[in-house]
Amino acid sequence: RIPTQIGPWGIATSPDGRWVVAANRESQQVAFEGNTISIIDVNLAAARSPIAETARVLVGTSDPNVQTRPFIPSFTPDGKFIIVPNFRANNVSIVDLSMALAHQPGAEVARIALTRPADADGVVRPARPKGSAVTADGRYAVISGGARTTFVPSGTVWIIDLQTRAVAATVTGVGNDPYGLAVVDRGD
Repeated sequence: RIPTQIGPWGIATSPDGRWVVAANRESQQVAFEGNTISIIDVNLAAARSPIAETARVLVGTSDPNVQTRPFIPSFTPDGKFIIVPNFRANNVSIVDLSMALAHQPGAEVARIALTRPADADGVVRPARPKGSAVTADGRYAVISGGARTTFVPSGTVWIIDLQTRAVAATVTGVGNDPYGLAVVDRGD
């Protein structure tokens, strides 16, 4: 058991198996949503070390008092970056693992705002990003989200170019309130 900021929810493991990242989403006991990710050293955790959480990084905001509600993180295939969708902040963070482990300021190297087009009822709702995955070549992050509605399909998927750190495409009409996702490399 590794103490974290609050209610870890989304969890990802680095490609080499050395690190676990937990998104500190929210408390189930008090009205508080988190705003950090915890980076956990697997070897220290296995040894039950009290310092297994080797870094805690503020994501989605520069203000430690703002609750961003990070969701399901993912690693790039080379293990250098962590992609974090921030539900309440309506953005995606890119965290440099090496900088985070060195406790360097600015480990959140990019913060990308997400927006949605109007839904079928004409209302523009918040992005509410939840899931993340990265393509096998490490070029794109795929983010799922969209506010829950009484009609379907209202879900959205954003494709983020990790080289330019900008939204390259938006796909609408993807279910209702989508969470997890996976990217399949078709090899063609």
